[in-house]
Amino acid sequence: MKNFLKDVSGNVALSVAIMAVPLFATAGVAVDYSIIYQSETILQNAADAAALSSAKELGLSNSQTDIVKDIAKTYVLSYVSQHVSLESGKNSLDTKTTISDDRQSITVDLAYYWKPFLLQYIGSNVLPIKVSATANLAGSGKICMIGLDTKEKDTIHLTKKASLEAAGCGIYANSSNKDAVKVEDNASIVSGVTCSAGGIKGAKKASFTPEPITDCPAITDPLENRQTPTVGGCDYTKFEVKSGIHTLNPGTYCKGLKVKKTAKVFLNPGIYIINGDKLEVTDDAVFEGENVGFFLSGNKAKLVFKKRTTINLTAPKDGLLAGLLMFEDPSASKIEKHEITSDNARLLLGTIYLPNGTLKIDSEGPIADKAAYTAIIARRIELKEGPTLYLNSDYEATDVPVPEGLKGSDNVILSK
Repeated sequence: MKNFLKDVSGNVALSVAIMAVPLFATAGVAVDYSIIYQSETILQNAADAAALSSAKELGLSNSQTDIVKDIAKTYVLSYVSQHVSLESGKNSLDTKTTISDDRQSITVDLAYYWKPFLLQYIGSNVLPIKVSATANLAGSGKICMIGLDTKEKDTIHLTKKASLEAAGCGIYANSSNKDAVKVEDNASIVSGVTCSAGGIKGAKKASFTPEPITDCPAITDPLENRQTPTVGGCDYTKFEVKSGIHTLNPGTYCKGLKVKKTAKVFLNPGIYIINGDKLEVTDDAVFEGENVGFFLSGNKAKLVFKKRTTINLTAPKDGLLAGLLMFEDPSASKIEKHEITSDNARLLLGTIYLPNGTLKIDSEGPIADKAAYTAIIARRIELKEGPTLYLNSDYEATDVPVPEGLKGSDNVILSK
């Protein structure tokens, strides 16, 4: 026994074995704290972004509480699942969204449950990881584009060098299709928020600012109950001008209104009913009017502004079409493709409402950049080739009213 106790051979191995326990424990704790720090950062970013996005939705005059909460939860899951594991039975994430009674603030609380290496045995306060973000409204959100189709792909579609500039307002696609919003080639979207009820398909060189949100609830058409003008007898039939300077008056233009070649047309204020054929401006024609609204009545009534034309239009300040620049007949059974290919359509002040139609914008210049505000609500919207479409939302800069459901202010303050 004495000899055994005096024997020192093997002490190194024994010492290492004894020291390994605290060494491994220290390493395990370090790994746990590293995971905590990284997870907190990811969760906080998700909560911040979800609070901001859902707060903008909260500000919309026709927003619903459940939809706002769904948007927050959808954004959180989409963001967090890209960065941390949410495997069933191992890790989980709880999202709680609270809207204030006055609907002026929204709080997103996140709790991430995970299984640490060692900290679960040292302190229970590490489970779960919790973060919170609150966004306060200083006003309410704005909408400047809605693609109304609920099923088809390419509800909002940009190609080539097309650019959609809508930094102060929201872009919404109601289609549940996985390609509801498609941005190809070098095209780009800049918006306050881009939200798709389905998916987003973007090319490698395409860009979004900020990153779009998918799986959003569809947004209600704010103009679906708007009263339409009464279409009476014809004031003009197959009206067409090809040269000279003309001043036109409001009324019913049966079988279309066409302005061609070198004609210059100036429109007196009021409602122009285009019944049964095109509102068509082609060649080098000029088409201008203040406080004018166009009601496109019948299956063949559609909008066509060709490439070399000059277009300057503002919507009515009052009356049945107050705030509406273009109003497609909701009862029309045929789906029309409306075209703005003009390289000089820089003043389109008001709302373009085409509930059954597709609006194609294909030009090589800026569109609507000189308008205080432009909003587009259509079944589908296409931007082809190289136009830059500006959807400004400076509502205070004009006396042309904004239709109910679109107006607001995107002033949102984030606190944590």
